[in-house]
Amino acid sequence: MFVRFSSYILLFNFIYHYYDFFLWYLGDQPIQIEYAYYKGMYAFTSALIFIIYIHVMLFPRNNLDTPRIPSFPPLIMLFSLNFGLLIGVYNLYIIQLYKLPEFLNYLRSIEIGSIFILLSFVLIYFSIQSFNNHQEDPNPTTKSNILITSGIFKYIRNPMYLALTLFQFGVGASLSFIHICLMSFVTIILLHYFVVKKEEKYLTDKFGGSYITYLNSTRRWL
Repeated sequence: MFVRFSSYILLFNFIYHYYDFFLWYLGDQPIQIEYAYYKGMYAFTSALIFIIYIHVMLFPRNNLDTPRIPSFPPLIMLFSLNFGLLIGVYNLYIIQLYKLPEFLNYLRSIEIGSIFILLSFVLIYFSIQSFNNHQEDPNPTTKSNILITSGIFKYIRNPMYLALTLFQFGVGASLSFIHICLMSFVTIILLHYFVVKKEEKYLTDKFGGSYITYLNSTRRWL
């Protein structure tokens, strides 16, 4: 009970500081650079505390019959998104080491961002539907009892991880914060090597030839 309650408190704190920073960032109110930097750092720090707390308190340790991934995939995405904020804020308000190419400004669009976020929700919906149809838990930290190859999984092996990446890209575009968009490519790399590859080994060991056949007939990402 305490862990759940404190998790909600930290989540609210993290969302509040992100809202506070981007309310100013997307507005036209003048502000001192140092104060803008502090707002960005408050947002980054509150999110980082939330991520670490959820991982430490809720991530299962005795996960022998699982892919044994390092953390929850949404936390990996959130970690990458949050570091996108950190890099952008630090460069924009402190070191000013570089400027992003002008053509990337086309990504600063709530319309483009909304499309990516909507696509991510659609992928999540159909993925969870497939898991529910087979009475399976979509959480990769739990045991897999059957191999799901129907529904959305007939066309793509990792729709939920693709959805996380699309969601991050969409958030960055909607908030006009290109660094968050760019970090979505880091998210793909992190998910690929620390989640997907571990899952593939686990499922190959567990389901053998049937999974190898599925592996060779269905794309990993797109």
